[in-house]
Amino acid sequence: MIFNKFSLKCYEYEKFWGYAKSITKLLTIRIAHWNYIQEFNMIKKSVFGKEIYEYSGVIHVHTEHSFDGHRSLADIVHTAEDHNVDFICITDHRSLEVKNDISAILQSKLNILIGYEMNDAEMNNHYLVFNIDEVFPLSMSADEYVKETHKLGGIGFIAHPFERRRSKRTLRTYNWTSWNTSVFDGIEIWNYISEWTDKLRIPWNVIPKILFPNTSIKKPKKEVLKKWDELNNKGMKKAGIGSVDSHENRYSVGPFSISFLPHRKLFGTIRTNIQTRQPLSSNDPTQEILSLLKNGNSYIVNYLHADPHMFYCGIESKSSEKFALPGEEISLEEKDLYLFIYFQQDCHIKIIHNGNIVHTEYMNKVSFPITEKGFYRIEVFIGLKGWLFTNPIYVV
Repeated sequence: MIFNKFSLKCYEYEKFWGYAKSITKLLTIRIAHWNYIQEFNMIKKSVFGKEIYEYSGVIHVHTEHSFDGHRSLADIVHTAEDHNVDFICITDHRSLEVKNDISAILQSKLNILIGYEMNDAEMNNHYLVFNIDEVFPLSMSADEYVKETHKLGGIGFIAHPFERRRSKRTLRTYNWTSWNTSVFDGIEIWNYISEWTDKLRIPWNVIPKILFPNTSIKKPKKEVLKKWDELNNKGMKKAGIGSVDSHENRYSVGPFSISFLPHRKLFGTIRTNIQTRQPLSSNDPTQEILSLLKNGNSYIVNYLHADPHMFYCGIESKSSEKFALPGEEISLEEKDLYLFIYFQQDCHIKIIHNGNIVHTEYMNKVSFPITEKGFYRIEVFIGLKGWLFTNPIYVV
């Protein structure tokens, strides 16, 4: 069943590209040969004659099996389906009890990935663990459970690595301190609840922040992006993910109860969208999704600002027509490499090479020549607020 379909005609345009010291060259930039089809929730894009399949996911969600969660898996799945989500990652605090909610899992068309959020005895070093059938004991250090996850064939992501509270006397941080370990698979570069909590000034802005929580969500922390680039500059190839860390806290006074930061609000904000060249297998799509997340075949986007349904970012050789998406590699020996970027609207685009900004532009399409090895990623802003952040593309 196809919900909508439209096409954007292939076209070319010429523009003057500004280089340093006022050196300019006339370039012909081929931007988009585009077909867009949405089947159920998956989006199929055809760009430059190449098919890309995109799936949108909500990561880091807590159910009633977390000590600070209050919603059943069935309720959460229903909310996710209402938001046209393709997959959801359940990560209760040191618990896999949600696996027993068989009916909710079997009745949903949603891809449900079940892991858990590990922490150390000091409640620091939170780690999202997948593909592990046991919950590690609290006696283990972060270095130990990261290594054990890797040893057992699991997949793990560091959660909210850098937190800084404005209400330091009232709210504690849950930071990552075990940077000596290197076998983790990725890092949360954007966490909704972490950023929201950081902006609280108790008691001064509690009520407006509860009533209008999205006003707190601006962009990933500079410290996180800097650390992420540092890791990838070392050749470690660590994936980035975006998460909501949703709990939906509920409080009751007599016959009255109130929920704040509900799942229905957060599921329409920060997501991680995976991209693949083939549709997900019907046999075991959850393992494919985990693999794509691990490899960084994805980008992080805040749906509050815009739906990225027409977004494209890839490095392509004009000579051989080989191309690479986020998380993939392409050789510099392929001639005439360009980073092509396309959006449905004008926005502020930053191109990052090995952690440094090498180009900025305000428009909806960019063609940037690639002449050096390293990793390339983009950061996109609408106004002053972060919208979209890709995983790196590696030029080798």
